[in-house]
Amino acid sequence: MHINYPEKLKAVSVHPPFAYAIVRGLKKEEYRSQATNRKGWILIHASKSTASDEYFADYGIYPGSIKRGAIIGACKITGCRQDGFKDYAYQLAEAFEFKSPIDCAGSQSIFWGATNEQRKVVFTLASNQIREHLLK
Repeated sequence: MHINYPEKLKAVSVHPPFAYAIVRGLKKEEYRSQATNRKGWILIHASKSTASDEYFADYGIYPGSIKRGAIIGACKITGCRQDGFKDYAYQLAEAFEFKSPIDCAGSQSIFWGATNEQRKVVFTLASNQIREHLLK
């Protein structure tokens, strides 16, 4: 496989109910403890965590229909605003779910990249799905 993805492309790991709500356009903001100046495309990774599973029902998502531990889609960050004293709301747009989730271990850092050969392949596969989506 020819490795080909934008070098600045990053991923963010999100608990599965919220990750799927983002890529399905049901959640327009992601709350984090740190502000970001990042804008543009990011990959959405559904973590393996089950800590927030009670929120699936809030979004009308059936937990048995989802994939954990995978990059499941992408969206654009269009801005960041402070929400209260400690939280920042990353504003999200143009979200879409990949036709095929891509298995990948996540990371604890807010934004993570293709730091090894496996992730370079994953980011290339994800970039291909973004390109296909934009051609529609």
